[in-house]
Amino acid sequence: MPRKPFFRTFDGWWYAQLDTPGQRKQVKLVKGKENEREAYRAFCRLVADEGHVSPTTVNPTVATVCDLFLDASQRLHKPDTFEWHRYYLQSFCDHHGRLMIAEVKPFHVTKWLDAHPGWKNSRRHAIGILKRAFNWAEEQGYITASPIRGVKKPKGGKRQRVLTPEERQGILDAIPDEPFRQFVFAMQETGCRPGEVAAVTSEHVDLVLGIWKLTEHKTAHQTGKPRVVYLSPAMLELTRTLAQRYRTGPLFRGPAGRAYSRNAIRCRFRRLREKLPNLAHFTAYAYRHTFTTDALTNGVGIAQVAELLGHTSTDMVMRHYQHLAQKVQHMRDAAAKAVGPDRPDAPGQA
Repeated sequence: MPRKPFFRTFDGWWYAQLDTPGQRKQVKLVKGKENEREAYRAFCRLVADEGHVSPTTVNPTVATVCDLFLDASQRLHKPDTFEWHRYYLQSFCDHHGRLMIAEVKPFHVTKWLDAHPGWKNSRRHAIGILKRAFNWAEEQGYITASPIRGVKKPKGGKRQRVLTPEERQGILDAIPDEPFRQFVFAMQETGCRPGEVAAVTSEHVDLVLGIWKLTEHKTAHQTGKPRVVYLSPAMLELTRTLAQRYRTGPLFRGPAGRAYSRNAIRCRFRRLREKLPNLAHFTAYAYRHTFTTDALTNGVGIAQVAELLGHTSTDMVMRHYQHLAQKVQHMRDAAAKAVGPDRPDAPGQA
């Protein structure tokens, strides 16, 4: 049976003892008393690799499980996604990293979230990432069961702010630097997700067809197809200018010459909300909502809107019809068009 790691002073190494039928062996894990955390990580890998060793005896620390998950996340995900995982998991480890997995209770999650009142809508993301890490550890055999399986994520708030043309211009005027104005304008003109705009490079541009062709995008694993972004005349001209300026690398760049990260975009929009108190609740995704609403209002078909947005079906677009409640007259006009102008009066109304 595997034991938890132990430290030997005489040689300065962390060891694990593995007991199997007819055999007992001690395995060196890592050198240095200060490397207890790394010793637990090595121990978990060792136990998972030993197919004949029962995982029921494994009880690593929270920090060990998070470290193992982050190792995998860094290999499998984009840098922005990995940083998102690292941010929340490091925060949880700062509070409860020394706990053994068997000691973790749902109230530990609650206390952690309560220590960050500013997260608000981010609580859902924080819980989701923590649950993902523990579920992954269970799937890999590092732990027997996630201790927070019963923790429920709060429902996501619907940020369905639709920006008027005047508000959109006010936002652009409030942005002090041209590069970020161009970034926001691109979201406005294309309806793209913020991460899609940030990812565009010259290699994705086809100026003849007037499109961006993104190979890495949110639904790539579902469709196996590139995400095609169709450019308006103004967006095509901006793309042409930026593609000539930047032959390689991202078209939309922050002050350091790098693509805008998810966190950088979030921070820039937070500062815009502070500068524009009349738009206290808008986010980068408001541009995508606005693009969809305007397209539907202007008579673009649902299937076409879905393709413009890069959706795999029309389901999400149908939900965007909720936004059109803000334009009741448009829907009343649509209803009148549906029945035609030469309809008889209702019974009793002649």
